[in-house]
This record gives sequence, structure tokens and C-alpha cells, in this order.
Amino acid sequence: AATSMHLRAAGGLAIYEIEEWHRQLTRFSSDSWVSHVNRTAGTEAALLDDDLWTLMRDAASVWQDSGGAFDVARGRGRDLLIDAATRTLRFRRAGPALDMGAIGKGHALDCAARCLRLHGVTRAFLQGGSSSGLGLGYDPDGRPWRVRVGDDVVELMDAAFSLSDDGSQAEAPGGRHINDPRRRGLGGAPNHHPRRRVLVTGPSARLADAWSTALVVLGIVPPTFPYGYDARFLRSDS
Repeated sequence: AATSMHLRAAGGLAIYEIEEWHRQLTRFSSDSWVSHVNRTAGTEAALLDDDLWTLMRDAASVWQDSGGAFDVARGRGRDLLIDAATRTLRFRRAGPALDMGAIGKGHALDCAARCLRLHGVTRAFLQGGSSSGLGLGYDPDGRPWRVRVGDDVVELMDAAFSLSDDGSQAEAPGGRHINDPRRRGLGGAPNHHPRRRVLVTGPSARLADAWSTALVVLGIVPPTFPYGYDARFLRSDS
């Protein structure tokens, strides 16, 4: 059995993994990976390691399957060229800019969970604020992890949840902080529909994160929604 010291060390590594991905995926720091790509990918291809390849592959798949309702290029998804043969990313032309805000947290949780598994941890709950989390294995009582999200309760066993709520930041333009990237090109445009709250659960926190955002924009669950995932449109008070 793992010792308490071993478990603490594994937990520390998982936290470091989350913090490191935050540093690499933020667009607000000039020395992050995202900022580097935004500066250079219009003229030279960026190499993707295994984790970045998985991240960008999943981002591209949700962009395609959602009809552009999810777009890490903020309305310029067609200008992202992701080459499977060389595992590189480049921009078709100058102008696009990556924004990983709707998928980066889920990616960090997936990587942290993998880190825990590699160090022999089979039961843990990783929380990404109040809007996302991942339950690894069973809870201490041998049952699925139970998380209350508003009036709903989700049970997670080797599964993640993500909640997207386009009205959760009242100070955003129009009271909506999730834009429709299909409208008005770069940056998209605020949605004018009534407030939407969408809860997505499934094996990958990264895909749950991306799809919960896409479904807020779409307002429906499309036929291309991935097998093994669940989506709920939750009641909103406004």
C-alpha cells in the first residue's frame, strides 16, 4: 500500500502539473506556450509534444463536430492547420490567436489524473473550481464520487464534469461571457438567447470542458456529441 508520504508526493506532483499547464496555456503571459504560438505560427510551424498534440487534436475535433460553436481560434478555426504526420501546428495566415480558456482547465485535470495513476493513486478527486472536477476511482466509502451542481447531483467514477454558464459573469458585455465564435469573425459575438447552463460529464475532463461551452452556444445536443458522455441543460433563474 502507498505510504502517506508517497501519497503527499504524488499529490504535489499533480498540483504542479495543473500549475504548469496554467502557465503554458494562458494567453495573458508573454512567455507561455500559447503566446509563443500566437506570435510565430503564422510564419513557422510549432512542434507539438504528446500532450499538446492530444490537446489540439481534441480541440479540432470539437470544433468540427460542433460546427464551429467551440473554437480555440476565436472564430478562425479554419485557419488552424494541425498536421498529424509531423505533429505540428501552424496558422494558414496571420491573424488567428489561440485562446484555450474553454478547454485548458479540463486538459490540466486530465494530465493531473494521469500523473496520480502513474504514481499508484487509484482514488482521488480533483477540483477545478466550482465549474469542473474529476473523480478518480471510487470515494473512500467505495461509492462513486458525488458532486452537487446547483439542484443536480452527478456521480463520477473515473469521470469528469464541466459546467458552463454563459450568465455567470454579469459584468460581461450583454451579460454573457461565452461568445458565439461563428458570428462576426475574430472574437465572435455575444449570445442574445436567455441564460444557458450546461453540465457535461464523461471520461475526459478536456472534452467535457470543450463540449459544455459548445452546447451553451448551440442550445441543443447535436448528433455528433461523443458517445460515452452525458449532457444536461440545467434550470436557470434568469
